Amino acid sequence: MKTIITSLALVALTVSTARAQEPTMEDNLKEAYAIMDTAKTMPSLMTASAKFDLIANKYQDQWVAQYYGAYTKAIVSYFEADIVKKDLYVDEADAYLDKIVALGIENDHVFVLKALLANARMAVDGEKRWQEYGPIFEENLKKAKELNENNPHIYYLKAVSVFYTPKMFGGGEKKAKPYFEKAQEKYTAMTERTVMVPYWGEPQNTDYLKQINGN
Repeated sequence: MKTIITSLALVALTVSTARAQEPTMEDNLKEAYAIMDTAKTMPSLMTASAKFDLIANKYQDQWVAQYYGAYTKAIVSYFEADIVKKDLYVDEADAYLDKIVALGIENDHVFVLKALLANARMAVDGEKRWQEYGPIFEENLKKAKELNENNPHIYYLKAVSVFYTPKMFGGGEKKAKPYFEKAQEKYTAMTERTVMVPYWGEPQNTDYLKQINGN
C-alpha cells in the first residue's frame, strides 16, 4: 500500500511540475513578439503572424491575445503588395477585433487598434477610401485619447497619417514632426513595458524623427 501511495504522489508531482513548466500566454506572446519586432521581410512577418494566430486561437477569452492577432495582420497588410490580399489580411484583423468587442473590452488600446485597422483600409486605396475611413480613424484616436492621453500610439498613428498625407492636403514632414515628438515624449514616460500591455512603435517613431531631422 505504501508503494502505491508513493507512486501516486510521484505521478501527481510530475503532472504538477509539467504544468508549472508549461509556457504561459505571456511567454508565448513574448516569443511571437520578439520575431515580429525584428522582422525585416514578409516571411518573418508571416512567421510571427502564424504564432499569434495560434495564441489567439488558444486564448479566445483573452483580449490581448486577440489584439496581437489583429495588430500583426494589419502590419502584414502594409507590407503586402497585392491589393486584394491586403484587404483580406485586414478582414482577418477585423475578425479578431470582433472577438475583442464580443468580450466587452473598450479601453484605449482597443480604440487605437480600431484606428489602425481603419488606416490599413485606407492604405489599400487611399484616394477612394479616405472619406469613409478617415473619420473612423480620427474618431477612434479621439476616443482613445479621452480614456488615456498618455498612450503613445495615439500620437504615433496620427504622425504617420500626417506624414504620408500630401502637403496640399495639410500633411508632410513638418506637420507630422510635432506628433512624432509628442509620441516620443509619451514613449519615454512609459514605466510599464510588457507585452501584456500593447507596446510597439517606438523604434519606428525614432526612425521617422531621424529622417525628418536629416540624421
